[in-house]
Amino acid sequence: MGVPIARRLRLSPPSSLNTGVALRLHNELSNQTQNPTAADSSSDKSSRTGITRVEHRSVPTPHFGSARVAAQTGVDGRERRRWAVRLWFAMAVVATLWWMLSGIASAQQFDEIQLPQAFEAFKDPKKASQLERAVMQLKTAKDLGKVDSSAPGMSKFYLEKYIPWKITQRETLPELSGIIEGLLKDVDGAQRIGSAGTRTLLAGTFVGMKQVAEGNYLPAARINAINALARLNEKPMDIANGRPPLPLRYSYPILFKLYTDESESDGIRAAALHGLHHYTRLAFPVMKPDDKTALVAEMNKLLKQEVPDSRDPKAHAYLQRFAVDILNVLRAPNDATLGTQLISISTSEEKPDLIALYSASKLGGFQSGLEGKVENPGEVMKQWSARAFNAVQSELDRFAAQTRPRPAQSQPPNPIDFLRKAAPEKPKAITATRKGRAPSGMMGDPSMGMGPEMDMDMEMGMEMGMGMGMGPDMDMGMGMDMGYGMMQTIANPQPPEVNLSRRKIDFVLQQLLQGATGSAKGTPEEKPSGLMAGVPENQRAEVQEWVDRILEVSAVVNDEQLDTLEEWLEALDTQRPVLGDLAGIEVDYEEEDTSIQENPVLPMFPGFGNVGGGDADQPAEGGLPGAGGLPAAGGLPGQ
Repeated sequence: MGVPIARRLRLSPPSSLNTGVALRLHNELSNQTQNPTAADSSSDKSSRTGITRVEHRSVPTPHFGSARVAAQTGVDGRERRRWAVRLWFAMAVVATLWWMLSGIASAQQFDEIQLPQAFEAFKDPKKASQLERAVMQLKTAKDLGKVDSSAPGMSKFYLEKYIPWKITQRETLPELSGIIEGLLKDVDGAQRIGSAGTRTLLAGTFVGMKQVAEGNYLPAARINAINALARLNEKPMDIANGRPPLPLRYSYPILFKLYTDESESDGIRAAALHGLHHYTRLAFPVMKPDDKTALVAEMNKLLKQEVPDSRDPKAHAYLQRFAVDILNVLRAPNDATLGTQLISISTSEEKPDLIALYSASKLGGFQSGLEGKVENPGEVMKQWSARAFNAVQSELDRFAAQTRPRPAQSQPPNPIDFLRKAAPEKPKAITATRKGRAPSGMMGDPSMGMGPEMDMDMEMGMEMGMGMGMGPDMDMGMGMDMGYGMMQTIANPQPPEVNLSRRKIDFVLQQLLQGATGSAKGTPEEKPSGLMAGVPENQRAEVQEWVDRILEVSAVVNDEQLDTLEEWLEALDTQRPVLGDLAGIEVDYEEEDTSIQENPVLPMFPGFGNVGGGDADQPAEGGLPGAGGLPAAGGLPGQ
């Protein structure tokens, strides 16, 4: 009464087409000269007819008949009808609510891949583990003749049917990334060790992911499948020979079709564009000329496209970054078309920093073909300086919005508080000094941080060091350079908010320096690059002067002694006039008044001068200042 498992593993017509693609991939990737094993041969022959065969060693699948279902549930027909009425009403209410909510959240309904009824037993994780063990056999197999004869067929079913079913279920959404990473790890591991089952694993993964990527399934499942297709490799990375991996060429048409289909959602198109970016960077030497031409046309279209109404400007700028990279990879060495586009984008005030600064940095990769294309370098540097100024100003504004104003003082302090005797400080416990950390200053100068506590620490450290056999060349853990008699200054730990702010501004400056000189450090190479290469030789001094001023700003930003938020904000505020001058922006900057103000003369008490309105600073004739009220010579008050 049971149906053989080989007959139950019949593929649907769409899957038959995918199997044909997989068969072609299977044959083209084959490097074996000997005849395939019997198990693999039977699997290949069955692929042509749309049947996957699993030999008699496979685990039998339980059958699900109506009588057995009734027996397992223990419910007769009458009880089932009563429950059906109640469930129908409940399901009608739930379906109505679901329809209303789904209509609000999304107008599109997504499909779910269903397992054939004969294989629903594999929904049980314990049964599915049998399929996973078959995949592991192929992953590590040196010879297919020595593995279980059912392993190729079960692996094919697992990759082409079970995995697509699982990742299109809503309850599996939290596991999507782990499932896809596991598949890619299995294929990559088989390729690295030269497993005999590599072709079956690669072809099965490709067919399963292609089905999900092109279908009307959950966007999360489709995006993960698209990423998997982009990361499948025909040849793995060869670390010994320094050869990068070669992406699977069958994935490219799928990625290109999904990206160019404007009816697809932005998420699907963005995932496909990301895949094209990955594929182009690694496989551009073997890409067909027609594919390159079509891809360049699409990327130029994206780079010139205005922001669609349904897309966030920053999201659009993020997609344009991929276009810049792809065009940069596919451009001819002396083609300056992209270079002029990058200059235009980086100097446009309407473009977000996300694409403008990125375009400026990519300009640094041009060493030839850009000569004479920069007609007005001063305007370019002015716009770039405005980007840096805005970055500094935005940080100052952000911190100002987060800082609470100090409460106004209700009344002056009580003078009695100044006369109270301060409580004596408790003696502090002597703690070990951190290695490499010491206050700045010269040794032996108490005013430079070498107080009594420091002397005590040094004496203890030297006594302990000498007692432990330390020689003169040993490090005494004091963070000092004993050879020169100087103490090495180590910066204090930076607050997180200062670190993050510094990284943000420094990254902006690095991108600008990269675009101007070809180096993020602002040190041009022997052959000029970037903006330096695009201007006439007599104008390069002007560019170099701008670079030097940006480097001065960078030095202030990267000063590690700015270890408090107040010092950091003060340093940023001092750079606003510098960047404003480069950008042509008027900046109102108030310097702190450090001049000494003369305090008014306080009235003196009787008996201490200034009683009669005279000048308290002028001494009496033959006397001292303030001696006008002193008693006569030889007498004391009261005598």
